[in-house]
Amino acid sequence: MKLRRLFTRTAPVVAAVAMLCASPVTYGQSAGEITLPEVSVTSGQDSQETKANRVRPIGPKLPEPGILRQVAQPASVVDRQEIERINSSSTLELLARTPGVSMNRSGGIAGTAFVRGMNTNDMRVPLFIDGDRFRGRNTLQFMLLSPGEIERIEVLRGPASSIYGSDGLAGLINIVTRRPSPATLDQPFGFSGGEFGLSWRSNNNAFQTDAAVEMAGNGFDLRAYVSGRHADDYRSGERKIPNSDYESRSGGLVLGYSLDARRRVELSLRATSVEDGSASTLPTYTLQSRRDPLEVRQARIAYAGDSDSGLFRKINASLYVNEFDTIICSHNTTRADRITDSCNHVQGPVTIGGAFRGVIPWEKTVTTVGMDFMHEHFPGTKTRTTTTLLDANGNVTSVTRGRWRQNVPNTTWANAGAFANIDWNPSPQWLISAAGRYDWFFTDVKLSPMPSADLVPIFRKVQDQTESAVTGSLGFSFRPTPVFEWVGSVGSAFRMPWSQEMFNSGFTGTSYTIPNPGLKPERGVNVEAGFRLHFDKANFELTAFQSRFRNFLQTVTTTYEGLPATQRQNVGRARVSGLEAQWRWQINREFNWFGNATLLRGTNLTTGAPLISIVPFSALTGLQYVAPGGGYSITGELELARRKSRTSPAEYPTSGYGVFNLYAELQLDRLGLKAGNNTKLTLGISNLFDKAYRSGASASNINYPSNAFNPLQEPGRSFNIAVRSRF
Repeated sequence: MKLRRLFTRTAPVVAAVAMLCASPVTYGQSAGEITLPEVSVTSGQDSQETKANRVRPIGPKLPEPGILRQVAQPASVVDRQEIERINSSSTLELLARTPGVSMNRSGGIAGTAFVRGMNTNDMRVPLFIDGDRFRGRNTLQFMLLSPGEIERIEVLRGPASSIYGSDGLAGLINIVTRRPSPATLDQPFGFSGGEFGLSWRSNNNAFQTDAAVEMAGNGFDLRAYVSGRHADDYRSGERKIPNSDYESRSGGLVLGYSLDARRRVELSLRATSVEDGSASTLPTYTLQSRRDPLEVRQARIAYAGDSDSGLFRKINASLYVNEFDTIICSHNTTRADRITDSCNHVQGPVTIGGAFRGVIPWEKTVTTVGMDFMHEHFPGTKTRTTTTLLDANGNVTSVTRGRWRQNVPNTTWANAGAFANIDWNPSPQWLISAAGRYDWFFTDVKLSPMPSADLVPIFRKVQDQTESAVTGSLGFSFRPTPVFEWVGSVGSAFRMPWSQEMFNSGFTGTSYTIPNPGLKPERGVNVEAGFRLHFDKANFELTAFQSRFRNFLQTVTTTYEGLPATQRQNVGRARVSGLEAQWRWQINREFNWFGNATLLRGTNLTTGAPLISIVPFSALTGLQYVAPGGGYSITGELELARRKSRTSPAEYPTSGYGVFNLYAELQLDRLGLKAGNNTKLTLGISNLFDKAYRSGASASNINYPSNAFNPLQEPGRSFNIAVRSRF
């Protein structure tokens, strides 16, 4: 009956958007002109020089994201060139290279990202893949993407709620996956190329393999690929980190068809399976937790096209379905008289979603309108426990094996929204952006099974709940000269609590999670201003911001039946302020200086205490040299962080650090090896001086002593090598 009511309520919205979803749309920001990009009938990837796998200078321009954003919203891009140069097996490590972003590592490739002090684990910074929302494993989602699958990573900083809906309190992350190479419409269908990559890192004996084949012709283009990662435990600058190993397998298919030179339909299928250990802040001799496995299956169909007539000059649309499944097992030896092995089978969620973006250009304005929806069904988690009793000598006296038992009721979470964004060019120097959005939310929870009968009346009150929200933003760009540009914006944000925050309960390790179905939505307001410098050989951006939140949610430590427990609670008001900079300077053909820096401060305004995991100062700067003729390049980088002494009561302080990395790229054919056409060798030494350090965003547990695991230390020195060939 409740599903029927939900269908009745959402059917009009689903029907309206069942053919549609977001795809990249960008706007040129030169003075006095708004330009729309050409819609490619092929991949929309970088230039032919990039396709040819060449060593090349970084260049003076800061890469622009493809995902829709307002003109004043700061953004950063990690492009394919940088992904290959760094040769990392972790998507999180690539994200942490952008301003305003820090990393909370919880294993070899596991962890979460903080954007402007807001944790992706808390659902305040949504992840998108190819413009579609990707939600279902907020703690582990970045493990599900191998760098070999990624064309670029786009990070938007500042509220994104007015265009992308709930969760966009501090920004969003969009990962653009690899696409087939360009093809003409009239060539016969056949093999058109492919690529192969193999890399190794010494620190944890990590291997990564990527392979793809492509076919094209008669309007079709196809890319089939596989990617694999394997690593042992890594070593920090002090010691080996137990339970930090991982193994990952992924593969996919992208099939496109161009109806004509301006319209394209695409079907993509993708699957990933990861097995890894959770390097915990708890002592590893008492508790070890592993994902065995973590899986996702994805399917997506998308359309992109443009025309010279009609209301919409550009249309981008898609539908997608994602299905998650995870088994998490822990080995607990806290008590001397017993060993407890617990496994949680986290079923789902199954997420169905989609959206529509249409661009309407007028004389001095460009208007983008859109709708999107997401329906998420989360079956209750099943648990199985095996208890082994020991005598005083450590000998086994009995073993009790339990059965799989569902301990959390099924939940449903749905969201549908509509927005409009207007870019207005009142004069050659001014560009003004305004956006508004309406969101509707639905949540439901079953009443069985329940961990406690006392929860039944509380859960009954929050069944079939609906909520709505209106958000908006206003920004401007003023460019009095071709070189100098002022930017500023104000925007509101809204986040509806996730079903798992409200209804989840049970043991996680040795701590019990208490549900809180009465959580209120978080709301925020962000104000920022800055400037950009545009030179022929250099670009620089500086942004100052302040974000204020109310009904701010935090995980609060408490007790349940005398045992340690945690619960999500609205703790009041919070403020985050900061300063972000990024730059590139192509000094001459050979040398490029690049980097970014961030100052950050966060405070719980209700208690006066600092917010958790705020990194006060971080920076990355590097110098690249490219030899004449492009035969090789050498890049040196320095990662910096200031000591973190202003801490939340729930975390340890961390020391400042400086870490030096060195990379080299060799183009084999240009170095005289004719057989090495389109083959590139990448060498690197990360953490050259084997520094023992940790990120200020790393999780702490003050109930245990501070050591290499608490907070978790980052990897020590590693020698890296990779070979990539395109054919």
